[in-house]
Amino acid sequence: MKKTLILTLLLALSSFPLWAQDFATRMAETYKETDRNYDLDCIYSYNKEWKLVTTRTMTVKNSDSLTRSFYVDNGTKKVILDFTVKIKDGKVIYEALLDNRHLVSGKVTRRDFYLPLLADRNFQNEFETNKIMCSVNFAYALPLPLDDGDYHISVHPHNIYDYQNRLKAPVEKYLNDYTYTSFILLEAGNVRGNGVNILDFFAGKEPNLIMPDYPSTLVNVPLSVPLIVSPAGNSRYEILADREINVTYTGGNHNYCIWNSARHILENLLNSQSSAVVNFRYDMSAIVAQVRGVEGMSLGFPRRNVARSNLLRDLLSDRALQAGYHKGYVYYFADYLANEYQGMFRTYTVDYEADGFKKSVTFQGKGTRDLKVTFRYF
Repeated sequence: MKKTLILTLLLALSSFPLWAQDFATRMAETYKETDRNYDLDCIYSYNKEWKLVTTRTMTVKNSDSLTRSFYVDNGTKKVILDFTVKIKDGKVIYEALLDNRHLVSGKVTRRDFYLPLLADRNFQNEFETNKIMCSVNFAYALPLPLDDGDYHISVHPHNIYDYQNRLKAPVEKYLNDYTYTSFILLEAGNVRGNGVNILDFFAGKEPNLIMPDYPSTLVNVPLSVPLIVSPAGNSRYEILADREINVTYTGGNHNYCIWNSARHILENLLNSQSSAVVNFRYDMSAIVAQVRGVEGMSLGFPRRNVARSNLLRDLLSDRALQAGYHKGYVYYFADYLANEYQGMFRTYTVDYEADGFKKSVTFQGKGTRDLKVTFRYF
């Protein structure tokens, strides 16, 4: 009996590093795999009237160019946008051809940019083409599909954010709760794709980017849980849901990376034809925050409070901070998004509730959908 117990203990102790190494290995492999990604993307932004860009083809790589085709729809008419990135005279340029007759081009100097003004101002005004933002994406995860269902998204659960080691147990509990579809978002440099040399890319060379170093204490991570590289929480989402998307967040930081993740889900909802309700749930015992949040959003905490405990439950127990912090969250997800996308909904309701704070507001738009998003803290 004693020998059996000793053997069992030795096996348990010897397997622990393997489990830890398993997750570390999976992270490294995910970074390397994502570094090989590429795609072109275009969306509308600031659409005061109903307009939508949808995918017509996937991104195609040729020996010296990337091409992708989209539909541009203003509600009464649909035209084709052919978007190309190529090498010309040793420079990386883009060309956007609209309706097979309106061409604009320029040098690629950054990943995201708006299309310039067209010579035909009537066509431009009809489709507001200068509000189309196109992206040349390297080392960037493809959009994550969200269908109707219950999701758990753990954002950057690593030791740099969770330096007080508060998250391991609650995050692993969620990851092993199969009533949720879980994802882990991995941290990376916000402009990681800028490290890809486009000339080398077209020459067929594999990118050799510096491996991010975000050590994690997570061990019990099911292999079925996908890992997604998400710099600062800036993931893209494909909204496939018709009825309801429920997202429970864990990880960090609530005032930056988790904020970005929720922002992109709602922006992708608004830039879709789905009328699904989106419900965000924040488990305050499984989320941390930092001193400074998103700039201009009043999402910060005093350094002395964070030093005592950066757990969201502890930070938001300060009654003097609650109202201002939550107002910062509500302002962007309610007022700002409603103004930016007023052409994409008939009504847009934000229902926000936390301990010591509650607000519900409905905005009138110029579209046809009745959209609702809820925020709950527990």
